[in-house]
Amino acid sequence: MNLRSYSLPQLKQLRTRIEKEIAKQASAGKVSVLKRLRKLAHEHGLSLEEVLGGAAPVKATKAIPTSVATPKAPLPVKYRHPSKQDLAWSGRGRKPQWVEMWLTQGGALEALSTAAQKFEKKQQRKAMASRESESARPVVASENVAPADVAATTE
Repeated sequence: MNLRSYSLPQLKQLRTRIEKEIAKQASAGKVSVLKRLRKLAHEHGLSLEEVLGGAAPVKATKAIPTSVATPKAPLPVKYRHPSKQDLAWSGRGRKPQWVEMWLTQGGALEALSTAAQKFEKKQQRKAMASRESESARPVVASENVAPADVAATTE
C-alpha cells in the first residue's frame, strides 16, 4: 500500500478508520475471551462472577517493601563512655563525635568496650536485685476483707 499517493485529508480519514477498526477488534477479542471463560466456568459448575470473586479482576500492585513493614530492633551497645553512661555506640556506621574525641585524646577503643561491658553487668545486677526485692515483699491483706474481719483474726 503506497501511502504517498493519498492526500492529507484522505490520510486523516484513513487514520480514523484504522483507529475504529483497532477498537472494534480489541472489543471483539475481549468478548471472545469472556465467552470462553464463561463456558469454562460453566463446565465446572461456576459462574464467571464466582470465579472472579464478584468483582473485576484485580490489577497487580507493587509489593510493599518488608523493611518498611518490620522495623529493625536496635543493635546492642558495644562501646560506652566510661564517665558519661548515656553516650553509647553499637560499633556500626560512622563513629560518633564523642568516640572520635576520645581517640584523639589518647583513649583506646578497648577502654570504651570495657566500660560498656561493666555497664551491662551493673544493669543486670540491678535487675536481679529488683526482682529479688519484689519476691521478698510481705503479702498485704486483701482490700475486699472487711475491717471487722481483720480485727477478729488478729485478736
